[in-house]
Amino acid sequence: VYVSQIVAVSIYMLRNYFDTIPVSLEEAAAIDGCSRLGVMRRVSLPLAMPAIMSNALFVFMIAWNEFLFALLFLIEKRDRWTVSLGLSQLAGSIEIPTTVLMAGSVIITLPIIIIFFATERLLTEGLTAGAEKG
Repeated sequence: VYVSQIVAVSIYMLRNYFDTIPVSLEEAAAIDGCSRLGVMRRVSLPLAMPAIMSNALFVFMIAWNEFLFALLFLIEKRDRWTVSLGLSQLAGSIEIPTTVLMAGSVIITLPIIIIFFATERLLTEGLTAGAEKG
């Protein structure tokens, strides 16, 4: 189910970003003696790293915050619950303090924040600024 939802959006995002990479940079690398695979590895992939990392973060966030399919398919198997499903079941009890729910929500968002700050330098844009004349 994840594949059918995420792959289409990921391909769309990456294709549009790869279309913005100037062809002249690839041609210049080919003239300098790079093979097609070398051009992809040495020019295109480093320039597309912001899109690749933002796409990876997007896919991770979708999987991490999964609720609906976990609720439908894993409700009987408590050992396989996702964190958002566990937090919602905690909120469904008779009485739960709001502070406990907020603490759980903050703990759930911590991995995403940590991953964002760990990959922040890879998410920077403008790496092709000044790469072409004109």
